[in-house]
Amino acid sequence: MPSRLRLLASFFALSGLACASLPGCAAEAVDDGDETVAEGEGDSNVSEDEIVSERQLMGSELPTKTLALTYDDGPGTRTGELADYLAAQGIPAAFFINGTKVPGRQAHVDKIIARGHLLANHTHNHLQLTRLASGKIVSEIADTDAIIRAVQPAGPFVLRAPFGAWNGAVARTVNGTAMKKYVGSVFWDVGGALTATAGADWDCWGKGVSVQRCGDLYLNEIRTKKRGIVLLHDIHNRSVDMTKYIVPKLVAEGYKFVKLTEVPSVKRAIGAAASGDNDQDGCSSSTLGRTVAENVCVQARRDQKWYRCVDGEWASSTGPTDTKCTQRFPL
Repeated sequence: MPSRLRLLASFFALSGLACASLPGCAAEAVDDGDETVAEGEGDSNVSEDEIVSERQLMGSELPTKTLALTYDDGPGTRTGELADYLAAQGIPAAFFINGTKVPGRQAHVDKIIARGHLLANHTHNHLQLTRLASGKIVSEIADTDAIIRAVQPAGPFVLRAPFGAWNGAVARTVNGTAMKKYVGSVFWDVGGALTATAGADWDCWGKGVSVQRCGDLYLNEIRTKKRGIVLLHDIHNRSVDMTKYIVPKLVAEGYKFVKLTEVPSVKRAIGAAASGDNDQDGCSSSTLGRTVAENVCVQARRDQKWYRCVDGEWASSTGPTDTKCTQRFPL
């Protein structure tokens, strides 16, 4: 039995105890009636050592009370409805689609475009890119790129790696092909883990947490962080319902919603891609919005720490006193 399914089985054997640990938890069915919760679905079950602050694009630079909504793993059966709802509220969103979900649901993809939202690439089969051979990495992105180009030919081309699993080897593979037009990987600031104070929608539904309780956990994390890229999954019906629960509350509290392309780190990356200002063999810097050469040192905007590009990966650096830095980019 796959490891995640074993965990779910263990959970339901102790469902009363688990639910008691989450105030307001109400038991619900595992799936949404029309979408099965598959092994590995969701985007936060990847080890922290694969996440380097200087590598992925995040929303920590957004102004206070500013959010960018993103939806993964679709299109789902209610994606068109969600696109309509958000557009009616004047809220732009980014939909990171899996190409395998598109057959039979092209109308939902068309609705995303028609309502002014961004269509973005979440690969074709939702496989962990850091575990794939280079040819498979490229095909996973290229197959969904063909779907995106058919309806959004001028871009922008934005990528989110499944599970947030992204490293220098994957970046170099992508940048050595026609897929180098993509910027990313785009990570998230809100919605990554289900805890006593924060929500993750895919995990909420797998663990029987109610729509209201999960929405309240999202609201709590948003109120704590006050800004950022929000991770949700439109493949789940209950995620659509939860969006309709949290959006009016956030609007009433004065939160604003911006396009993902207006998030500073993403905007810088798009600008660098357009100018061709990248070194294919170096390290991807979210702070600079481009790839830099070996031994270039950058002070990261997210944590103010220094990093040096070493063998295509980011390593900790002392920055100003690091004699191996061939070039330094302080904040």
